[in-house]
Amino acid sequence: MKTFVSRFLIVSMALVFFTNAAKAANVTVNVDYTNQRQTVEGFGASVTWVANDLDAFSPAKQSQILELLYDTTKPGAGLSWVRVGSFLCDYNPSPGVFDWNFWGIQSGMRWLQRVNTSYGVNKYVVSTWSPPAWMKDNNSCINGGHVRSQFYPNLAALKIQWLQNAKAQLGFEAQVESVQNEPDHRAGYDSCEWTTTEMNTFVINHLKPALTSSGLISKLMAPEASFYSNFDNAWGFPLLNDANMRAAVNIVATHGYGRTDKFETPCASCAQYNKPIWQTEDSNLDGRYNGSIDEGMTWSTDVFKALNSGRFSAWFYWWVMTLQNDNQGLLNVNPATDSVQIPKRLYVVGQFSRFIRPGSVMLGSTSSDATLQVTAVRPATGNVAIVLANTGKTSHTVTVNLTGTTPPASVTPHRTSASENQAPLSPINISAGAFTITIPAKSVVTVVG
Repeated sequence: MKTFVSRFLIVSMALVFFTNAAKAANVTVNVDYTNQRQTVEGFGASVTWVANDLDAFSPAKQSQILELLYDTTKPGAGLSWVRVGSFLCDYNPSPGVFDWNFWGIQSGMRWLQRVNTSYGVNKYVVSTWSPPAWMKDNNSCINGGHVRSQFYPNLAALKIQWLQNAKAQLGFEAQVESVQNEPDHRAGYDSCEWTTTEMNTFVINHLKPALTSSGLISKLMAPEASFYSNFDNAWGFPLLNDANMRAAVNIVATHGYGRTDKFETPCASCAQYNKPIWQTEDSNLDGRYNGSIDEGMTWSTDVFKALNSGRFSAWFYWWVMTLQNDNQGLLNVNPATDSVQIPKRLYVVGQFSRFIRPGSVMLGSTSSDATLQVTAVRPATGNVAIVLANTGKTSHTVTVNLTGTTPPASVTPHRTSASENQAPLSPINISAGAFTITIPAKSVVTVVG
């Protein structure tokens, strides 16, 4: 009798498990084309300090690195933006002395020239880690310090000169000029601190007028704070409550290094004053290299939160590549061995950036299961671009309903999993505005059409 009861309980528990699994596997996704949200400006990563290392690789590896980062016709990141450092502290080491040939500047210029020529990528953000030491109250490029107010006109003129030099050398100019990288962080490398009052004064009275009179098209970005936590109170409202600052600044920006940062929380100050918000730097700082799909899926969730409920317009990883055998780059590279390791995060981020191009418009979407994350846009070209990420432990059979649009006859899926890298799959027919697709556990699928 005991044996019978035990077997009965085992069978019953198994039936309950499989019944619940089956219920969890069927997911409904709704994409509403009438619910249009923010315009997506694109995805990028920084080449600051690492662009020069590209030259240490063989020509074949150099081409592979750039292809993995920018080519949209093959599996890869498909980035649409480059973030470069201005190296102002080295460009203008003393009053009246300028070194445009400084290696940090010229390696960034070479990188921009190559990706523009090879992949048509000419959108770039210019960020400053430290103004010239002679302008700062600590007389140093490093360890923070503040710009002395009597040198605000000099700094504004220097930034404009840098932008003009870059335009003359490249033949195209920066789309975005950032006031300061991480003005809330004193670091043992190039850094500078700003209060919100200092930043408002500098931008309103000096940088914006200088930019306007220069005739350049660059938009101003501020503040590129280190963390999104408490962003509205620390930066958003103190900057944007000033009507003159609102008129001067086009883009509000933050980084994502606070591990408690909640990118699913919209920027209230940005919403109130109708300013787009960008996430311009984030990475995994945990140490030793981790190229797993589990690590990659954390970035799928990060992008999902930022674009959807957070209403961010752009998303950047930190470095394009790291030489430190860690996770600060989309690629892990070693010039000594002329080798490139490709972590899953590059392909996972590419599930978004390769297919959601600048000019795409975010759409309202819902999922009946929280482990199936959906990011949908009206793409810049075509009609459908939907990222479906299964963060759960079981496969999902997903029915996607498209409302408010005339969909194409079919869509083509591309999947990244533990064993696949944006693998193109067989087209799926759309019938009555809907299609059904299977999303394996721990995988990201982008359907386009």
